[in-house]
Amino acid sequence: MRAARVRPVRAVLVLGATGKTGSAVVDALVARGVPARAASRAPGRAVPGVEPVRFDWADRSTWAPALDGVDALYVVGPYTRPDEPRLVRDLVDAAPGLRRVVLLSVLGVDRLPGTIPMTTWEEDVRASGKEWTILRPNWFQQNFGEAFATSLREDGVLALPADDAGVGFVDTRDIAEVAATALTEDGHAGTIHTVTGPEALTLQQVVQTVGEAAGRDLRYIPLTPDQFGDGMRQAGLDEGLITWQQGLFQLIRDGGNTVVTDTVERVTGRPARTLKSYAEENAALWR
Repeated sequence: MRAARVRPVRAVLVLGATGKTGSAVVDALVARGVPARAASRAPGRAVPGVEPVRFDWADRSTWAPALDGVDALYVVGPYTRPDEPRLVRDLVDAAPGLRRVVLLSVLGVDRLPGTIPMTTWEEDVRASGKEWTILRPNWFQQNFGEAFATSLREDGVLALPADDAGVGFVDTRDIAEVAATALTEDGHAGTIHTVTGPEALTLQQVVQTVGEAAGRDLRYIPLTPDQFGDGMRQAGLDEGLITWQQGLFQLIRDGGNTVVTDTVERVTGRPARTLKSYAEENAALWR
């Protein structure tokens, strides 16, 4: 049995609280009875016991009110402001009472193109003097219920440039449980946690699993990098974001995302959720 070493926190500020991991971190903190502040540019998610606060990376006047009385911080970085790579450092420096920082990064961060300054965010958190923890998760299982759901539901197709490489897809709720543990328990300071699901699956295996759950015949079509890039340009995406996305899929094709770790079970005391369980819970999304 994992022995929890809990040190009380006054409050945890969760950045990106309406996002894929941030909303799950808020839920995980609430389940632990930990005071949480849900930060976003337009607060509005009503959660009992959670204080919604306004926070905007582009408006520094929102920082101090959000940080007031907070001694732990969950950071989803300023992806939309790659031209200001030191924003995470400035935010942490603006909170002298802050004790713990958990930063969401990404698996393979050291091999990705520098259009989004994640390595700088990591360096600044490590140099902050706080009790820092960095999370490097694999791809989210929830991507299939959000970003890719429309294509799967309406066309029965998932078309991506991943070849037949495996990925250790992870449930965002498991990422959140690891984050909440690091925010509220001792023993994680100075640690980089690689967070994955329990198995590496190809996208062909994913669409088969999702299709079985939804009762449909779904197909995976492997795209070339050029086809994928052209599609993003036609959708009006910024070239910097296209470069970043291309790098993510290059890492998959190179085998960099086949990684599977025991982090979730080791940190939380229970096994990581499978993609099959996620698909069965959310089958209606693809019908």
